[in-house]
Amino acid sequence: MRRTLWKHSSWVRFGMILTAAFALSMPARLAAAEQMTTVHVQVNDAKTGDPIFQAHLTLRYRVQGGFMRRTRIVSYTAKTDKDGKTQFPVVPRGTITLMVTAPDHNTFGKEFEITRDNQLIDVKLQRPHEVL
Repeated sequence: MRRTLWKHSSWVRFGMILTAAFALSMPARLAAAEQMTTVHVQVNDAKTGDPIFQAHLTLRYRVQGGFMRRTRIVSYTAKTDKDGKTQFPVVPRGTITLMVTAPDHNTFGKEFEITRDNQLIDVKLQRPHEVL
């Protein structure tokens, strides 16, 4: 009776399954890495058009889980410079959520579709209504 390594070694089977799972997940990881881009954001006052200095931005997006991984949310924060500009250098193409807050302005939040490299998002912040 001939014994084979496959039938009698659970470690060999485990190693082969693990190798196959890793190999199947690699194309998804490589494809995701190729689709990263930079997102530029310009924040201005809606009424005056003046740039807003030190506006606080939060950018969020979902990362799909690979083999045996859950989907997770990635979040980055930044502040605008004196020209009302900032950038997020490593953002995947697809849907993102951008939240912007600044003193004396209403909070802005919206989903955007990132479809091209170095995409610019122009945000106009409204001032709150005066209380009578």
